[in-house]
Amino acid sequence: MNTSSLERLCRQCGLGSLLSEPTVVTGGELHCVWHLRTEQGEFAAKELNTAILRQPGLADDYRRAEQVAEAMAAHGIPAVATHSYQGELLQTIDEKTFLLSTWIPGELLPPGPVEPARARLIGSILAQMHALPLPYTELDTLSWPHFSEEVWDMLTFQGSDLGLSWANPVRALLPQLLTWDKLSQEAAERLNQRLVVSHRHLDPSNVIWCDASTPKIVDWESAGPINPTMELSGVALSWSGYTVGQPQEEVFSAVLEGYLRAGGQIHDNGLDALHGLLGSGLGWLLFHMRRSLGESIENEDEQQQGEAAAKQTLILLRSLAEHAEIWAQWVEHWR
Repeated sequence: MNTSSLERLCRQCGLGSLLSEPTVVTGGELHCVWHLRTEQGEFAAKELNTAILRQPGLADDYRRAEQVAEAMAAHGIPAVATHSYQGELLQTIDEKTFLLSTWIPGELLPPGPVEPARARLIGSILAQMHALPLPYTELDTLSWPHFSEEVWDMLTFQGSDLGLSWANPVRALLPQLLTWDKLSQEAAERLNQRLVVSHRHLDPSNVIWCDASTPKIVDWESAGPINPTMELSGVALSWSGYTVGQPQEEVFSAVLEGYLRAGGQIHDNGLDALHGLLGSGLGWLLFHMRRSLGESIENEDEQQQGEAAAKQTLILLRSLAEHAEIWAQWVEHWR
């Protein structure tokens, strides 16, 4: 990227001149983050994926989600909110769109199981978030789309024609995919009876640790209404190592222990929560499949990222489906 765009961004937002060359600090699946050292301090500039932003209404969804971060921070949640300049959260320079926030020095933990003490702290913060009476009528409600056999057929045939690595494995799992979709739809009817406003992507990649007891929560673009037990179960899985292998029950339980100690309550059925996560995973699988087929991408690298992410998501879905009843029992133990 031409750094002149970042220089203009700094001037537009009153940050003064850059004091050093901007550096890319992370390149996620969808967006990248720049570290800016300016005359007014250090900032993180998240460059939003242009192709993703073309989706109708997404820019407004981002604005509303960032307002959730502001509300959370105002209530004492360690949320890193986006700075607003002249009343606007999204900053557009040279057809690129950025979110600016204060730079937080610290570390991101790897995706494996964390220490139980940190897991308990994350559970405690999640309970505090769920306790806040934030309105969600204008927020993007978590969708539960029905994934029809025709859609899977079409995409797997297209993927096979292009020689994409996920095409045959997904097609071989078609009966299971339809079963998982049915389970998630049935669970959604019950889970949607109880919703809270929350982060909706509280995994280790979105928490910066200033030290072992001081986390800062970033990346609020997905914030919105979600069933609290479903989110709690997903958070417990991600912090206990689910994304890299079998989750550790001790760490999983530490998240739930911290949640309950902080006043959280587990009202909903654990298996419903796990089946809800199956539905969310199916949505991500389709999203990554479509990206690897050329949708919502800017270049070939993003297309390859979509292919790799689809393969990984399929692995996680199979693991979730296989162990759902066991992991649901871990939730029920604390209910």
